[in-house]
Amino acid sequence: MQYTKEFFIKHKVVIIIILIIAWGLFLRLFHLADWLHFQLDQARDAYLIKDIMEKGIGELPLLGPRAGGSFLRLGPAYYYLTYLLAKIAGSAHPIVFVLPELLASVAFVPMFYLLARRLFTRNWSFVLTVLAVNSTFLITYDRFSWNPNLMPLFTTTTIYAWLKYLESRRENNKKSILWIALSALSAGFLIQLHFEAFIALPIILAISALAFCLWLWKFEKNNFKRTALTLIRDLAIFVAVILTTHTPVILNEYISNGANTKEFFATISKKQDKDVFHSFPEKVIQNLTVYPKGFYNVITGNGGVYFPTVLTRPNLNLLCDHNCRENFGSTIAAAILFLAAGGFFLFYACQKTKNSFAQAQSRKIIKKDLREYELLILLIVWVIVPWWAFYSISFNLRPRFYLFVVVPFWIIAGLFLRKIYRAKKGKLITAALVIILFISNLVNQYASFNNLASAELVDKENYPEDQIFYRNERYPTTLRQQTQISQWIKEKYQQGENRDYLFIWAPPYFYRPIMYLLEDSVGEEKLRYFSSNPSWQNAHYFAVSSTTDPNDFFRKDIPELFQVSDKKSFGTLTAYQLKLTEKGMGEAKKREKKFRRSNIIADPVKAKRKCLEKPKPECRFVWNDLSN
Repeated sequence: MQYTKEFFIKHKVVIIIILIIAWGLFLRLFHLADWLHFQLDQARDAYLIKDIMEKGIGELPLLGPRAGGSFLRLGPAYYYLTYLLAKIAGSAHPIVFVLPELLASVAFVPMFYLLARRLFTRNWSFVLTVLAVNSTFLITYDRFSWNPNLMPLFTTTTIYAWLKYLESRRENNKKSILWIALSALSAGFLIQLHFEAFIALPIILAISALAFCLWLWKFEKNNFKRTALTLIRDLAIFVAVILTTHTPVILNEYISNGANTKEFFATISKKQDKDVFHSFPEKVIQNLTVYPKGFYNVITGNGGVYFPTVLTRPNLNLLCDHNCRENFGSTIAAAILFLAAGGFFLFYACQKTKNSFAQAQSRKIIKKDLREYELLILLIVWVIVPWWAFYSISFNLRPRFYLFVVVPFWIIAGLFLRKIYRAKKGKLITAALVIILFISNLVNQYASFNNLASAELVDKENYPEDQIFYRNERYPTTLRQQTQISQWIKEKYQQGENRDYLFIWAPPYFYRPIMYLLEDSVGEEKLRYFSSNPSWQNAHYFAVSSTTDPNDFFRKDIPELFQVSDKKSFGTLTAYQLKLTEKGMGEAKKREKKFRRSNIIADPVKAKRKCLEKPKPECRFVWNDLSN
């Protein structure tokens, strides 16, 4: 017993970190294979990775996923990591593609703890780490495959490595080279995960580096020349590592004559002008509500935040719709929480800055205060830059944009809780708030799990809007539903006559996943998607639609072309086996020639040859293309 106690005391930090990881994994693995979110983007990536696994590593792309709504592509680091883990697992099953997120969630725990320790005591850091790992927001994004989902880990790593570099540089420590290289490596990965990081991170690091140089100049005026030479060396190392992580991107620009770079500038212009329905003042005012809503979602796990919309055209007007009125209490709570925590954070940071400069004047430098000052300044820049950089899309900002600032949000929340703790009778209040935040996230996670569990049983018709993971579809759908639908279609297909093709219609978010799950059993050469009209007479036709509102398929003259021969409900989705009517047979016959021609046009060999001759942003190049 005594030995066990001594062992725990000696290894307390490691043991608690392991326990936090275990709790986090439980929440992320719970029914994961059944309720996995596997839809349009996930199926797109699955097709790509599966193709590389079959054809060889030379088919790895030089660029990664597209930045939403454009042909601008990010770096391919996420694809490379996913391919590596899928190759190790030896499988292209959808569950395998979530391995990067699961491993990232494990690595996040010790990294976040180490970052928290730069501001907090050991116990405070443990509390904050538990709350962050228990966050419904982070759990949601850790439970499926998507390139932005790794941002919290690499945000933490970049901030921590960058601060360690500043500290070692200030102390003339030889490890500064190691830290600048690590921060560049992490930043190089981070900016390949999402357009937000791609735009904001270089600005953030440039501002913080400038502030640090001014700080060094303040202390080392007499020796700044030698210091400046060292900083230039460090900058060269940083740039070299960043360029190394972007080697595939650079090679792509070489082979495509800079097509992606041209698309970058075009995309910046398009995104600024994307929202033409709102004026500049309306966007700025709307942007003021973006972070209060995001902060509340991240910290409490609650949605239900709908701020009134301020319109300036044609007249000044305050618009509060049904959601705004119904969720007035949550919206007020979000505003108060953000103003209280954010206001305190800015005041605290200003006080620390003032104290640091006072120490600089008296030359009485306290190392702990400098470390805290540097982290606070970096957090301020990290929060403000993306907030205002994307004011132009403030009316259409998706929750995934908060993944870049989720770590600063939790640090700010921790500072606020610590302030309350130090107040009179603050210990009891802080304990109550910590418990409330922990339970609030658990309750919201349970509600999310409950929706997913019921999705394959019944369609509730009116599902609440998910403000943590925005979905375009109006109903939850799970991998198990899609697998069951694919199995049902496969059985019907095998029971029927041997025909040339199997055509499937489904809403945009579902047709690719279902086709992916069917591909091995039906065959890629026979599987086709159809938009509305039949394209081939001798073919099987199936449709998948919302159970309670199937009109997205059965619209206009579609019922005149098909008749339902069989159907089966799978909760929120229903699958239909279709049969061509006489009119449908005639329509299919008319379209067969066009269908043959489209298959020829879509020949991948010809498409690649055309891309190599006249590169365009929509062309995707792979490593094998470098030898052509």
